[in-house]
Amino acid sequence: MAAFPFAPHVLPLPAETPHTMRLALVGDLDHEVGDEVLHQVLHALRGDEDVRDLRLDCQDLGAVDSAGLAVLLQIHRHTSADGTGFHLDHVGPRLERLLRITGTYEYLTAPRQAAPSAGPTGSTGSTGAAGPTGSTGAAGAAGAAGAAGAAEEDSGTLGSGA
Repeated sequence: MAAFPFAPHVLPLPAETPHTMRLALVGDLDHEVGDEVLHQVLHALRGDEDVRDLRLDCQDLGAVDSAGLAVLLQIHRHTSADGTGFHLDHVGPRLERLLRITGTYEYLTAPRQAAPSAGPTGSTGSTGAAGPTGSTGAAGAAGAAGAAGAAEEDSGTLGSGA
């Protein structure tokens, strides 16, 4: 894997298999760092044309607000458009709760394998469990991000770890 100037919130991890990029998301993923995290992940993907699967390790991820959820959705949309597999590893209880409340859990966590290089780009072969790959768009991201904002207000427990 090529060396990239990562932000403190995105750290490279050793790949377990060829053609896989593993990145750790560290700290909070919110409106303050979301744009930088998105930039760093997309920069890393552009820098390694052999990547077929992106795995984001969320073990050290802190609080995630609606802007952070929008970043995850944008990364997913980008990898889907490029035929790159996408997976979130080590999703903690706070992130899982946010994803379930917003209806994005299955969409963002279902294992997505890279599309075959010789296969049709419009077909995912999915059973639908991973969500609509072509229809999320900005409206879907905005809807999920809006739901995330409502989830953050739900008893104030999202950022508290409860």
